[in-house]
Amino acid sequence: MTDLTVEQQIDQLNQAKQLVLQDASIYPQVIRGILPIAQKPEPRLRSWCAAFLADGFASAEVNAGERQVLAVACLHTIEILFEETDLHVVKNLIQCSASIYPLIFKHICANKSDKETLHRITAIKSKILGLWDSGSEGIKICCIKFVQRVIAVQTPGTKDPRLADSSDVSLTQVPLDHPLIPHPVLEAEAQGLLDRLLSVFYEPNIIEPSISATLYAAGILIKSRSTIANKILTRMLAFDPLTAQYATSDPMRLKLELRFIEKNLRIVLGNVVKTSSIASQYGTRIQQYLAQLVQAKNLSVEDLVRKRAGEPIGAANIKRQRTDSPAMLTPPTRDVQLSYAQLYTLIDPSLPLTRFDVKTLPHEVATEVVIAGLIALNRQTLDNAIMAVRRRYNELYPPPGVIRIEESSANGQTVPASTYVDDDDDDYEPDYEPEYEPPDVIVASPAALHARQVLVDQTQPVIMDQKAVANKLLAVEELSYSDAESYEDDRYREMSVDADTFVLPPPKPLDQAERLELFQQIIERIFASGGQFENTLFADSSKKTGKDIEDLTTVALGGDIWIVLLSRLGTRGLSSQMGTRTESELKQVSLVMARFIREKLFAHVMVDFRARVDVAITWLNEEWYNDKMKLREKAAATSNGNGDVVADGTLSIENSPYVQWASKILDSVIPFLDAKDRVFLRFLSDLPELTPGMISKLRPLCRDPDRSKLGYLALQYLVKLRPPVREYCLELMESLKEESTTQT
Repeated sequence: MTDLTVEQQIDQLNQAKQLVLQDASIYPQVIRGILPIAQKPEPRLRSWCAAFLADGFASAEVNAGERQVLAVACLHTIEILFEETDLHVVKNLIQCSASIYPLIFKHICANKSDKETLHRITAIKSKILGLWDSGSEGIKICCIKFVQRVIAVQTPGTKDPRLADSSDVSLTQVPLDHPLIPHPVLEAEAQGLLDRLLSVFYEPNIIEPSISATLYAAGILIKSRSTIANKILTRMLAFDPLTAQYATSDPMRLKLELRFIEKNLRIVLGNVVKTSSIASQYGTRIQQYLAQLVQAKNLSVEDLVRKRAGEPIGAANIKRQRTDSPAMLTPPTRDVQLSYAQLYTLIDPSLPLTRFDVKTLPHEVATEVVIAGLIALNRQTLDNAIMAVRRRYNELYPPPGVIRIEESSANGQTVPASTYVDDDDDDYEPDYEPEYEPPDVIVASPAALHARQVLVDQTQPVIMDQKAVANKLLAVEELSYSDAESYEDDRYREMSVDADTFVLPPPKPLDQAERLELFQQIIERIFASGGQFENTLFADSSKKTGKDIEDLTTVALGGDIWIVLLSRLGTRGLSSQMGTRTESELKQVSLVMARFIREKLFAHVMVDFRARVDVAITWLNEEWYNDKMKLREKAAATSNGNGDVVADGTLSIENSPYVQWASKILDSVIPFLDAKDRVFLRFLSDLPELTPGMISKLRPLCRDPDRSKLGYLALQYLVKLRPPVREYCLELMESLKEESTTQT
């Protein structure tokens, strides 16, 4: 083959490969024939040979004895091929090394003087372990498979000959007096590699492919090596995918990675419970761990971001704090400004509940929470809380409890300063305003002073009932203030109110930026309540069964009318109310507002697609109708006088907002679908129009082995019940069939 070109040599190699696929017994002959070709410098030849070696040693149809001899013969060629920098070549070489490592180890156990083979496999192992730390993501995944084989080989297997597998190579087969591979050194290296393998669960920036590859490698080790199964399971069960720190910062990608990790954990641990001998010891813990993973599938993107940041997920999950013994905060001085939140907060500031922003709750939810809390609140707890706030308020702003009278009485005698203090401090509730400073001296009229002095003289010789004294004092106070009206300062006089009709001034005109800002605030407030808005403000009047007037308190509109209003506002309802001066300004502002509404609708749908599929369908139907109306207007504008439509390439729905947002929803939904997710079929069936580009998005769903049933079921439904897209679906199915045929 030296005189042939590279293309001719590859053609002959492909013919030899076809012969091997038909008859696996000629594998050794073909492998020995390609070893000289693999050492040539042509990259294409080296790439083909590396892929063939990886496939050949991974095949189970080759005799074990022949594979061991071939593995020893290929070591020198593999060392040469590792000089290549092409990623595909390196990946195939690492996979080939993972297949031949147990064979080389078994050969060295039987040949105690073969130092050359040991030196070559050690050099290859060092090369791969170096790539494990510095290689790309795909290279690292291949290295994990190689490390799993090394750990399995250099760890003791079962000692019971009745349970031992003849094809299993382990440290048990190494003689204790072997001069080349000492038993303690190999086992220590295997333990170090195992710790390095399991450290991926605790790395600060983990990635999903590395976690998945580690999980599958760990599952094999658990079943084949019982001596290290306890260590592996302990590390796996301590891993919490919800709180782990991922390398990605995209919330959507984060949710997708979490879904893959949760699925792989269920597969690996479920298989361990069914097949491993250690299931009796860890069975209960594994079942509890799998039950906790179920919540990962129900979290929204926002909840994942909060969980990753260490914040509580949702207001409902915050633990209730006890208020039986209200925490008394150190009251500030009167010079320090005190907010209402600080005044009425009775819990410890160090608790995480104090950092929760109540303003993020919708008004309806906050009202329901308050009412439910008051109903369930203990009376004693409420009294304790009220007394705590009252004491704090009295410490900050002491009530005026002293009245001094320094004027002479009606008979000319000086009345001594009398002090009247309220004995019942607990019942005192001051009507205090922060800007008002109580005067030290209150000037009373002579008549009031005389009445007060008479009352004091009468109460000195006899002991009167406290209630009667309090009533007389109150009567005297009323008399005093009514008589002293002419003597009081201007700030105590009653102000007259003008009887003229009061008219509010006209509102200040808003510029375009202020209008846009207010519009966005209104839309954000609508979507801030989420599903609560659908169930309260626009409740479905058809569900009202009562005939009383009290039962008709809600707006008589359907539950989905709000989405119709918003979608029409975003597509065609902004032109007449914006107050712009020029057509270009109007068009620019309309585009900004329409984009804002559509983004909010998209985010609202994607939070819970399965529950809000009706919202998505209603919105997209409005988008499609608006696009059709615009296309009709353009067609009428481009027609000639005879009514014939002039050809215009822009009159197409392919580049319309409907196709744009429907495709965006498909791109965001398809990665998270399950095999039994029939709501996706309903979504496809209710879309008003499907384009070839939208149908092509079903390709990855059909190529996924776990979800291909759902993808082909969707294509089957469209072929039967959507005739306009039947041709596109058939073309996609034919292309998928050709791909599967090529791969096999």
